[in-house]
Amino acid sequence: YILSFIISCFSLLIWNKWLRRAALCSVVIGLGFHFYGILLRMIIMGRPPVSTLYESIIFVGLISVLCSFIIERSRKDGLGVFVASIAGSICLYISFGYASDGDTMGVLVAVLNSNFWLATHVTTITIGYGTSIVAGIMGHIYLLYSILYPSRKKKLQSIYNNTFGITILALFFTLFGTILGGIWADQSWGRFWGWDPKENGSLLICMWQIFMIHLRLTGMVKGLGFAAGMVINNIIVALAWFGVNLLSIGLHSYGFATGIAMNLFVFCAIE
Repeated sequence: YILSFIISCFSLLIWNKWLRRAALCSVVIGLGFHFYGILLRMIIMGRPPVSTLYESIIFVGLISVLCSFIIERSRKDGLGVFVASIAGSICLYISFGYASDGDTMGVLVAVLNSNFWLATHVTTITIGYGTSIVAGIMGHIYLLYSILYPSRKKKLQSIYNNTFGITILALFFTLFGTILGGIWADQSWGRFWGWDPKENGSLLICMWQIFMIHLRLTGMVKGLGFAAGMVINNIIVALAWFGVNLLSIGLHSYGFATGIAMNLFVFCAIE
């Protein structure tokens, strides 16, 4: 992924098709290793790879890379590969911080011991995280491109349209995953919704994405405003994904929280 990122940077600078192909080959090889590693985890553990924070990070990275190929499929200009290399590199780099104890295959928390709901609710909401991150990266690219090449309106509009499409896809998975979570909560805890911090976090992602889509459809924001909104969306996803674990309250307080606070603060400040 890192090699693909470096090659993509050069290809975007000089627009060389051979460099773009080399970047694509690199990211595909990275994706192959990434998928193979997750597949081995599934075979060894006998469950979907989304039960711990570490597993969710590497799975979100995989989803982000796959989602980026949708962009590349529609554009064919190397931008999707560039997004894939960024998403893959960052997610796997972050995952190292949650694998430092050497054991990433611990025993499941009792409430998570359900392969059906891990394969439906948790996987769906995690796919929502991955697609949301891709929309956020596209927002960054739009902002950067508007600074470097403000006169290329057609290119900016194309990036804007792709960002909007990925945002709708992200909303579908986060909303559907939240609904599935309510059904699981009713079966496990006897209520669909309890204003638990994790539940609030997932709802906040849905509300923010609906908010931005409405602003776009009503014309209240254009490309620049929508891109900025997707950057803020990254902050909301990070708080819902990692931040609520810091509260150590509620029925979802079984995630790892070591070392999150400072990293989360730095990330939000940069965004």
